[in-house]
Amino acid sequence: VWLKNSTSVRQLASEQLSALSSSGRGAMGGDDGKSTASVASCSVNLTKNLIGAGIFSLPTALLRGSLVPGVCCMLFTGVVQGSSFVLIAFLCQQLNCSSYRGVFSAAFGKRGGDVVDVCIMTNSLFACVAYNILITDFLQKAMEGLFGWVDVPRPLVIWTLTLTITLPLSHARDLSALRYTSMLGLAIIGFVFLYITSDFLGNLPAAKENLQKHAMRVDIGLFTTLALCTGAFQAHYNSPKFFKELGCDLQAHIRCVITSFGTAFCIYSLFAISGLGLFGDSLLGNVLKNYPVEGNYAVLMAWLGMAFAIVFTYPLVFTTGRESLIGLSPALQRASRSSPMLTHVATTSGPVAVIALVSCMVEDVSLITGLLGATIGACLCWIFPASVYLAVTAPPSGLQDASAPLLGRGPPMPASRVEGNPALRAYARGMVFVGFSSMAVGVSKTLGLF
Repeated sequence: VWLKNSTSVRQLASEQLSALSSSGRGAMGGDDGKSTASVASCSVNLTKNLIGAGIFSLPTALLRGSLVPGVCCMLFTGVVQGSSFVLIAFLCQQLNCSSYRGVFSAAFGKRGGDVVDVCIMTNSLFACVAYNILITDFLQKAMEGLFGWVDVPRPLVIWTLTLTITLPLSHARDLSALRYTSMLGLAIIGFVFLYITSDFLGNLPAAKENLQKHAMRVDIGLFTTLALCTGAFQAHYNSPKFFKELGCDLQAHIRCVITSFGTAFCIYSLFAISGLGLFGDSLLGNVLKNYPVEGNYAVLMAWLGMAFAIVFTYPLVFTTGRESLIGLSPALQRASRSSPMLTHVATTSGPVAVIALVSCMVEDVSLITGLLGATIGACLCWIFPASVYLAVTAPPSGLQDASAPLLGRGPPMPASRVEGNPALRAYARGMVFVGFSSMAVGVSKTLGLF
């Protein structure tokens, strides 16, 4: 998710806000197309975008799909989503677009671009639900370790946190200061990664038994693995931004993607294998919940640090969803001009309360990250990029149909024609098929319908 997305918790939210403020369609060039960042710096930033709090659910991905098929599924997901990340940049270049929304609008019309905003809004708001669940997990464990408070009611923690911290922060107009705290979250995630992998190596004989027990099993649980991994490799709405920073150099963009997605896969797979080896069948959706409270000060510090980091991520991600919501509704846009304060309060307090209510109903964060990966992740990373490529490379008769608005009525928007490659069109069709299949089966499996 998240969850692909899943992501570097603060930086992703900050860049989502920048993407939302950009125009739907326009020249990519900016500064005459000159590069403003190196491949190395963009690779570091993209890796930070990919790796975030969603990593804590990845051991569960291997538990659901088993070790060997699960790692292969993770590798497959990383390769395909890396290729779709590059495909978005290629479409920006060919269609002269500067945002993900602009690419989709170029193929399916202005209302089609609204579909992307709906996905970003949904992803942002449910990411806040996942954040609430994680914060509550960490605080419950921390309170037990620090004060001996056992089984503090989750609704009490969630509503206290909402009313005292997340709601006031979400009302703040200027969140720029929060963007500079991303390194804290990354440092804590790095600490947790080193702690769990070193714990795995220190308990290798017992861990081997767990890994052997779950080494090979091919069943429908792989679709849950696919959904969780989809969210982990999700940062696709930022592809146009990185492409522009690299001076619209597609080869540099490809090198950046190979480096970042390859690094993310290595980190994800090692962390997931370590978590599965350590806890086996007892593995929980948030791997840090498996550690006991007594005498484990390193994990206690990790719980407190992650809770602190995620609390200050929440308003950034929430603001992204709120701005998308307002952008989708002409009525809210008019209200924000006529009664800005009232609209701000209503569009903040209402969604935050709903997020808290949903958070009280769900305890397993992997349920939220799995659903986001199976739905929003499948759309943004698999279905949408492939569908745009198929639309703009279709024969003229098909292109005319593709240029009609995706939703509602209105005059068709002329779509740009791009020379298609038969092999790439077949690959794109496969992406659409896998995307819809993983959505249907992944949602059903994550919800336990079969």
